[in-house]
Amino acid sequence: MKEITKSHFFWKNANGKWPLFSKPKEVLYSEIMTIVKFSYLFFLFALFVQLFADKHDANMKMIDPLWPMVVFKNISAGYLTLFFQINLFISFIWLCVKPNQKFFKVYAFIIYFLYIAFNNSFGKINHGSHLSLMILFCYMFIPTNRKDKYQEKTILTFATAQFFLLMAYSLSGAWKLFWGIVEFFNKDVSLFSPYSFRNVIIEQYQYVDPTLIGAWFLEHYYIGWVMYLAVVYIEICSVFIFFKPNLHKIWGVLLLSLHLGIHFILRVNMFSAPLYIGVLFLMSPFYLKTDFKTTLLSLPGVFETRLLFQKIRKKN
Repeated sequence: MKEITKSHFFWKNANGKWPLFSKPKEVLYSEIMTIVKFSYLFFLFALFVQLFADKHDANMKMIDPLWPMVVFKNISAGYLTLFFQINLFISFIWLCVKPNQKFFKVYAFIIYFLYIAFNNSFGKINHGSHLSLMILFCYMFIPTNRKDKYQEKTILTFATAQFFLLMAYSLSGAWKLFWGIVEFFNKDVSLFSPYSFRNVIIEQYQYVDPTLIGAWFLEHYYIGWVMYLAVVYIEICSVFIFFKPNLHKIWGVLLLSLHLGIHFILRVNMFSAPLYIGVLFLMSPFYLKTDFKTTLLSLPGVFETRLLFQKIRKKN
């Protein structure tokens, strides 16, 4: 893998101090295909959970259909739900057995794409399934074993899915930082104010019932603010973790903890988060085990600061 990627403008950066492709390609390919098979099993489970969340009967119709659903706007919501769920169940069950069946991979992505568009056509957008859709999109490009260099292409496709996921979190963190700076210069309560997370909780509790943990953080808002800053750090730095495989599983735990905290404090539920985080990072085939000190020193910010001090020391 190193020989193939060393001249590529992007992938050559994966061969740094902690190389992403340190394992033999045969081992990586085998692990990835096992993960892909489990992924479809997780999708099947998520779909089963969704069965109890869908409450569309035969008399309901979409209120505000998104563009993919405009052509279906006159069809009963109950019938559409049944169509999507049956087709996805069949597709995911088949892909659990044959995870590299090209037709069903493409078909499952299209139906899941329409299913998400359908669920967001009732006047409110729920972003909870968007990253899951991204995984299905990337899986479409995993080649069959009849293609030339199929193992290498499979490894790079899976790594691309990881990068996209981490980039999504980094963009979320960057957006929080951007508006924090804007609000700071406008002399509003910003990310840099101890009241920032308290105000987020207060605003959310206008729509949902308060939780015990959330009420506690309203009283101890300084602790909540520090945790909020930690969340922004985790999100912004996520994309850099892609090039540090020794942090893949650790960052997976941090991202999962982030979602659990959001759920227990703000009652914002993203049940699909364990799916894509667990599949791509807790089960990361690129994970490289390092000792505690090395792991700590490789953290974003810590590693760059240490490197800067080393360069200054050399100059002096």
